[in-house]
Amino acid sequence: MRKQLAVLASLALSLGGLAQAQSAEQPQRGGTVQIALQTTPGSLNPVLPAELASNIINWTMFSPLTVVNPYTNQLEPYLAERWETNANLTEWTFYIRRNAFWHDGRPVTSEDVKFTFDKIRDPEEGANNLPDFRRVREIRTVGPYAVKIFLTQPDAFLDDRLSLGGSEILPRHIFSQFRRLRDATEYNSRTPIGSGPFKMKRAVPGQFFELEANPQFFLGRPFLDGLVFRVVPDGNTRVTQVLAGQLDWIEMEPTQIRAVQGNPRVKTTNFDTLRYQIFAWNLKNPLFQDLKVREAMVYAIDRRRLLQTVTPGFGYVDDAFVPKAVTWIPRPNIQFREFNPQRARQLLAEAGWRTNAQGILEKDGKPFEFKILVDRGNTQREQIGLILQQFFQDIGMKVTYDVAERGGRWLQETQQGTFETRLAEFLMPNVDWMQRLFSSVGQNNSQFYSNPRVDNLLAQMRATSNRTQHANFMRQIQEELYATFPNIPLYYMERILATNTRLQGFPAANIKDAMPFIHRVWLRGN
Repeated sequence: MRKQLAVLASLALSLGGLAQAQSAEQPQRGGTVQIALQTTPGSLNPVLPAELASNIINWTMFSPLTVVNPYTNQLEPYLAERWETNANLTEWTFYIRRNAFWHDGRPVTSEDVKFTFDKIRDPEEGANNLPDFRRVREIRTVGPYAVKIFLTQPDAFLDDRLSLGGSEILPRHIFSQFRRLRDATEYNSRTPIGSGPFKMKRAVPGQFFELEANPQFFLGRPFLDGLVFRVVPDGNTRVTQVLAGQLDWIEMEPTQIRAVQGNPRVKTTNFDTLRYQIFAWNLKNPLFQDLKVREAMVYAIDRRRLLQTVTPGFGYVDDAFVPKAVTWIPRPNIQFREFNPQRARQLLAEAGWRTNAQGILEKDGKPFEFKILVDRGNTQREQIGLILQQFFQDIGMKVTYDVAERGGRWLQETQQGTFETRLAEFLMPNVDWMQRLFSSVGQNNSQFYSNPRVDNLLAQMRATSNRTQHANFMRQIQEELYATFPNIPLYYMERILATNTRLQGFPAANIKDAMPFIHRVWLRGN
């Protein structure tokens, strides 16, 4: 069996222990934890396209084959108890746990795995992870508890990729009744059937989703009796509700920390998110296809001042595309592009842009005009959008600040590729995310970046399990990204969890990443 790739293996050490250790106290059983969602989940089917709220709740109800343990940041078995691959990385075999059951009591088998992955591979299903399966030639069951995946090309990261969400296993006996996954409307919106630690009890879309513990969960019954996910779009309202005891677990912005300091009911925990805020162009738009224009826009932003304004004391600026905490990947040979509006104007002039009588940049009779799409409810990005608008206007661009509901038009324009520019955040939980974000066919490449050299380096990286070679390829890829501007890394993020002091055993990580291990979380005083 190939040695499992350690997902950011050095991370816990380099951060001095990112993950919070389980409490020394004996865990207590019982109680219900209230968790906030920014939007109502778009789908309770993890395979279909959705957004963060869906990912959070689905990871409590559905099980991937592999998972990144948020306490250790290591890749671990989950629904698959183990796996192996052949020498050239073209055949993978996953062995399913024999004690895994669906929430309706039926056993989970290899037929469910094959059914799910075949559905993901079907372009008509519109599955979010279709690009992850482009190199899959065949999926074959080997008895009731093993499945073999045959690839057309070597792929060193298949096990990592299956842990990242969107490939959780679906119940064949439920979804085979429908021609398409999306046709199972009731299961996808109110009555999902999964195999995870919690199962749906009551769903009121737009308000809350009440879940109860799964006593047959294959890793053991959760300590908690239940979870309630409440839809609370406004960040300040979420803080108010955690102070009032109406929520137990939220992610909070640094600017909100004063509101909870000194409150005996609330505990705060800082953590490195492995995420960075980005300004992304739609590279199908001719306005942004000139490298000089994109470079000018980088120089137009004072990112150090932006960071201190939006999230003072938390995070850092960098032009690398991998977090500093990932120490096993060598630093690329790059130099941070400091704020330089004079250089920005010079590059724009070299690209043929001239200032008209109204002070707006113009080329061939057309003004340099665009919108920045911002997701409503994200406190940081709402501020960032206004600040970027001013920076770009200072060099002669006409910019509209366009705020939209994340679960509505923001998501729609992102998925359909109709935005002009947008604000978002990218994460780098493992090296395969480099492929998801920057491969020409990567499913998270919503900026339509395409670079044959990057594609070639990614292909070479997939063909070896040698970690030293992975590190070298990642360095080269970052240097190519630095030179070609797929987006602007504004700053790397640190975040804050605000939790009820009774909440124990949770990892210092994004709420979404903690959900597969929600069975370990417990409440003191029950």
